[in-house]
Amino acid sequence: MIFYHRDTEMLTAVYVLISNDKDLYYEQALLSAYSLRLHNKNLRVVILVDDATDISLTGKRAEIRKYVDEVKVVDVPKEYTPKERSRYIKTRFRNYLKGKLVFLDTDTIVSEDISDIEKTKAPIACVLDYHATLDRVIDGPDIRKRVKTIFNIDVSEENQYFNSGVMYVDDVPEVYSFFESWHEYWKKAAFIKGQCFDQPAMLVANMENRHIIKELSGIYNCQILTSIQYLHNARIIHFFNNQWLGKEEFSPFFRDSLYVEVKELGYIPEKTQNLIKECKSAFFSPTYFTCTDQLKFISTLVGATCYTSYRKNSLIYKVLKAICKFRYGVIKVLLKKKK
Repeated sequence: MIFYHRDTEMLTAVYVLISNDKDLYYEQALLSAYSLRLHNKNLRVVILVDDATDISLTGKRAEIRKYVDEVKVVDVPKEYTPKERSRYIKTRFRNYLKGKLVFLDTDTIVSEDISDIEKTKAPIACVLDYHATLDRVIDGPDIRKRVKTIFNIDVSEENQYFNSGVMYVDDVPEVYSFFESWHEYWKKAAFIKGQCFDQPAMLVANMENRHIIKELSGIYNCQILTSIQYLHNARIIHFFNNQWLGKEEFSPFFRDSLYVEVKELGYIPEKTQNLIKECKSAFFSPTYFTCTDQLKFISTLVGATCYTSYRKNSLIYKVLKAICKFRYGVIKVLLKKKK
């Protein structure tokens, strides 16, 4: 694959990759970078890695180098866990590169040209998490509670909680101040409170920096598990890495087997290339919608237990099934007596 020369001052796409041969993060990043290149051949692309990841990008793990301009090694404290290393670099990525940047998580598939994002009139822009404000999402109260617990800061008046999976970032002084705050708050969350999450820290850093983050159109971070509103016009589709119950039933991109095959081959097979090219329709049929109340239930401890027990056909499920069957029988008898 041949790319044209790219000036370092032009828009740069950025990934953060911390990976070894035991996980699937490299394979996800490979698919994302491949999809990015399909539609953005002249875009400069950089992957930020630690030294261990860089050393591992040989042999079957070297394919990704075909689709990027630079693999840049970042010094990270040796004692950090892989997750801590990833968040360490992510909350500092502005410091490692010049010019306007668009950050992408590795669990994204690019479906169109994204160069228009450079026209964004904001120092930093992100899409709302779940494509909705906190007062409209199921775990809004839990998010506010988590931020309060970690930082002892009241965020009851904050309603915009941004997803950090795609970020547009300009190269202006106030942005560097935000990233300094974000990194420090993340370190407090990770190493004092044991909560290695970057989005709560982002919320607090945004408050501290006069709400520097502005809302970006959902087409640049279509979080397909939480809304299909932006799928038709999506430029970037975000397939979450989280533990969402049953997500593997929706799309091949949610199934580990897709990435395991790439790992074994060392490259992206033609059938997977075709899935990437048609990613907006890469969903299984039938695919069922669920209402908010059903999702609320399955998100509870009781609901999650019932669901996982059903999937495993465990003893818990069998007991619950017997109880429900008995209850149904009693109700039928009582109804007949009333007649």
